[in-house]
Amino acid sequence: IAPTPVEAKIEVTAPIHSLVPPPAMVETTVEVRGLPLCLCTWGQPQHPLVLCLHGILEQGAVWQPIAETLAAQGYYVVAPDLRGHGRSAWVGAGGSYHLLDFLGDIDALVPLLGATLEGTDQPLTLVGHSMGSVIAALYASIRPEKVRSLILVETILPTEDSQGDTATQLSTHLNYLTTPPQHTLLPDVVTAATRLRQATPALSKDQAQFLAERITEPWDNGVRWRWDPLLRTRAGITFNNLPFSRDKYIQLVQTIQTPMTLIYGNQSTFNRNTDLTDQQRAFPLARRITLAGGHNVHLEQPEAVVQEILG
Repeated sequence: IAPTPVEAKIEVTAPIHSLVPPPAMVETTVEVRGLPLCLCTWGQPQHPLVLCLHGILEQGAVWQPIAETLAAQGYYVVAPDLRGHGRSAWVGAGGSYHLLDFLGDIDALVPLLGATLEGTDQPLTLVGHSMGSVIAALYASIRPEKVRSLILVETILPTEDSQGDTATQLSTHLNYLTTPPQHTLLPDVVTAATRLRQATPALSKDQAQFLAERITEPWDNGVRWRWDPLLRTRAGITFNNLPFSRDKYIQLVQTIQTPMTLIYGNQSTFNRNTDLTDQQRAFPLARRITLAGGHNVHLEQPEAVVQEILG
């Protein structure tokens, strides 16, 4: 009989006291599978590695409140801007943002961290949010010897195959490839920061300003988002390009033996009841934590997320 998964609900957590002042974020660009990726890093490379993967249209710097605390307690935190995001390169004409592309980047990045950034071959702690949690779960199932513990924040599952009209879907897809979308011009960084706070009200003005400055660039007397607009289309990121179905994905991640924690926001609307039921089937041994917050609960409750990462 399989052990019953642990359920927990946390509303308020005590502050975590760092041993040293929080370190500054350092940005490093490395070439991964022929594409320049920007890494946000905190702490010393010789310390135990925590690798954090952000969600769609996000950036590595979003992990800063969590990373600063972890680094101050003796961890080395690396949070890449995934391809097409943040300050990492866009794929360009003929490139793709399929889930397997992101997974391939992480598979190539992990040994590169050990070789280039003076890390070690010791298993890492892997943290993922939303789309990043799917990448993390796939990596842990395929490279179990590389992962010490797995923390999935507001995880999602690959969608079921659509029952819509195939010809219409293909036509829309081809239209996006023929005429790639463009970003809407924003007047300034302050407006971008306001947009971020609208999506996640728990962000302070300073946090939102910092993230907005990093994820925008000057354009035509205003600013535009740095992430590739192709990511928002059917020709961009999609989970259905996996070489297997949703059920096959569930069967794959069911094999994960790595200690695992699933973190949910009690106000999130991302997961339907059927999704949560399937996640229970996918991760039967996982510890489940519910925090006060929405889909971006890692930004709203960073101290509580740190506690779960530290175990």
